[in-house]
Amino acid sequence: MTQHRLCTVVALATAAAAVATLGIASAQADGQPMTAKTDTKQTRGGLSLTLTLANEVVNSVPNLAAAANSREAFVTYEATANASGNGLPITDSTFVAGYQLGCQTDVSSGLQLGGAGAIAPSGAVGFSPAGPAVNAGLGGGLTGYLQTNLQPGVIVDLPMASMPLSPGGLGMLDVTNVHIKADACGGPVTIRSFAYVRIGTEVERSEFAVYGDPIRI
Repeated sequence: MTQHRLCTVVALATAAAAVATLGIASAQADGQPMTAKTDTKQTRGGLSLTLTLANEVVNSVPNLAAAANSREAFVTYEATANASGNGLPITDSTFVAGYQLGCQTDVSSGLQLGGAGAIAPSGAVGFSPAGPAVNAGLGGGLTGYLQTNLQPGVIVDLPMASMPLSPGGLGMLDVTNVHIKADACGGPVTIRSFAYVRIGTEVERSEFAVYGDPIRI
């Protein structure tokens, strides 16, 4: 190979690498803003429950390992729950926010979570003839991530944050730039955010949820 041709090949390779790098950086920097969602429910016990999903951004990125059957995204959202009104005092409550993931074709099931050194989402999902079951919580993680393997036609809940409502009936869950990953999916992966609240008083137990728009990653 002549020196001129060698220089040309090196230059083209360098340019291609630069374009690839710029493409990855652009994918990470550009997210898809999602429409805010809010809804209110009046319980029979006299309480008003309001759920809001706001400032949601879904940033779908190329798979880091270049695997054709894996999908990745970084997600951000703010979820708020508020309970007010003239009902009896709330004796227990649960407020959860996260994502639902669906896939057309898959070969396995299960949820993996990882990281070390700080607070990150944690939980587990399993499948049985009765359907998927999820356990959620918070655990250690320097760079928190959630990873799931989906079955054909199954929608999996990925709870990412949870808390009880305050004595005043307020809860706020913020997730910023958290990594989600779906493996072993032969078709497109669609995700949909959700916020869910459950309250209990001496005379009632009420559950309520709001959902974001679905988006492919």
